[in-house]
Amino acid sequence: MNRDFVEKRAAALGLSSQIKCCLEVPPGMQFETIVCFDVLEHLPDPSQQLKEFHQLLTPQGKTLLNWYFFKGLNQEFPFHLEDPQLIAKFFDVLRQNFQEVFHPYFITARCYQPS
Repeated sequence: MNRDFVEKRAAALGLSSQIKCCLEVPPGMQFETIVCFDVLEHLPDPSQQLKEFHQLLTPQGKTLLNWYFFKGLNQEFPFHLEDPQLIAKFFDVLRQNFQEVFHPYFITARCYQPS
């Protein structure tokens, strides 16, 4: 599982006290940074996840996201969300709750902060 890999890598780098990998977030916890790669396109309602991230971030926090809402030309990504209404809702929630932060090194991901 990716979470196990990240936890082991963080420990090897001496970063365990700075990184928290969660299956469920304890009540009241907030984060300076949330990283979510290659997940949103698999959720039944990715806009709900954006709302949860917004609540979990500190006011100065950042979230690093990427997504790929496309099943492919030959359905090679059958588990990806490709519902135009849900995708439109996702982008509406994104625009309403976050402001994009330019970062020169993020090519395939985007960085956002609460607006």
